[in-house]
Amino acid sequence: MLHRRTAESRQAPETIESARPATSAGPISRRTIVRGVAWSVPVTAATAATPLAAASVGSPTLRFVNGPYSVGGCGDLNDVTLAATTNGTSPAANTTVSVVLPSGLAWKDGFTGPRSFTTDPNGKVVLPAITASPNTTSAVSMGASMTGANANAPVTVTAQVGAKIYDVVSTGNPPATGIPLGSVAVGHGTFLNPDGSLVYFNTVAGQAIPLATNVTSGTTVLIGGTQSYSTYVSGGVARVQDVATGVTITAAGVPNGSTAVGHATFLAANGDLYYFNSATNSSVLVASGVSSAKVSLFNGTQPVLTFVAGGVARAYNATTGSYVTATGVPAGTTAVGHSTFLAPDGLLYYYRAATGTAIVVSSGVSSATTALYGGTDPYVTYVTTGIPAVYSVTNGTYQTATGVPADSVVVGHATYLAPDGRLVYYNAGANAPIVLDTGVTSAVVHLYGGTDPIATYTHRLVC
Repeated sequence: MLHRRTAESRQAPETIESARPATSAGPISRRTIVRGVAWSVPVTAATAATPLAAASVGSPTLRFVNGPYSVGGCGDLNDVTLAATTNGTSPAANTTVSVVLPSGLAWKDGFTGPRSFTTDPNGKVVLPAITASPNTTSAVSMGASMTGANANAPVTVTAQVGAKIYDVVSTGNPPATGIPLGSVAVGHGTFLNPDGSLVYFNTVAGQAIPLATNVTSGTTVLIGGTQSYSTYVSGGVARVQDVATGVTITAAGVPNGSTAVGHATFLAANGDLYYFNSATNSSVLVASGVSSAKVSLFNGTQPVLTFVAGGVARAYNATTGSYVTATGVPAGTTAVGHSTFLAPDGLLYYYRAATGTAIVVSSGVSSATTALYGGTDPYVTYVTTGIPAVYSVTNGTYQTATGVPADSVVVGHATYLAPDGRLVYYNAGANAPIVLDTGVTSAVVHLYGGTDPIATYTHRLVC
């Protein structure tokens, strides 16, 4: 830090008298007079500069007295105060001050344009509440002006959390703190951020846990119904990770640039489908020419791959190593869930491996998936001719999802994303919908413990 030299700190001018022992009084020597004149010159110069300093003091000033400022999305910035003077010291009373808000801020009534205010007798203006946009994190500048002066103040706007977790059974709905807006829900408690980082949100600890960076695809499932296990591709390399322990294993044998399509399962660019067995640290080439694939966990632990290879619908049990061909399912379908296929003509098929037969669940289907409720009971969630519905394969019973908006999209077990952004869970037991949230942009659903639907989702906030 720089310090001004005070008068006391200045060294006294050296004269002949100060440099020699004192003597009796006598005539002042010529040398003494010369040294004294030399010291007096700076004093005269400083005096001459005084009128210039006085001129600068006379200019009007305007400043934000309590900045810089910060505000959270949807929050109000209150008591922003400006002070105006006529000359740097005297208050500029009854003076008009114009204030301009940057992008991301608005006046409380929603107006975003400039507004003018009049200073009080003390030359001050206290602005009314200013509201921040909910969905933008930014560092901006708020400006103000009056005749002869301008002022600016930095404002940091922090976006609201754009991700949440919803436990349908407990109705717990914690925000996933640390997940930025623009992220996408890709698995249980897991989000792929815009910068390519894959993050898991631990609801117990209330914090986000980074899993990997430079991720192109990924997901997280619940092994045994409770253990979070992530599968992803980072920097082109296929990996699996036990979220609880942090142990990460490179999926040996899986080609670089593959896509994660389910638990420990990857689809290579050439259409080869691989399952990685972490116990043996080896990969199994399940099939070639694969166009779509889904993975479910039978009994919570046995990976079952449902896929279409060369146009043929098939399934593979990774635990037993056994294959089945889904007889009766037409060629060219798309795997959409456990043993479930959607044909191009809108027919939805479920293949019963026990009987070796396929059943048509519905027609006119636009989206669908199948989860294993309780680990073994296939439960189909679908939309047919715009109408949301559910089907229990075990019981053979159908139900229209009453109250769920038409033309919604299936995002998971008994869960739909409506065209207006509402995320809706259908409670079949009560024959009633449950709106989980609004403004939702992405969502996935997993069954914790096999029966408790947990929705992981992102949304845009509305103040």
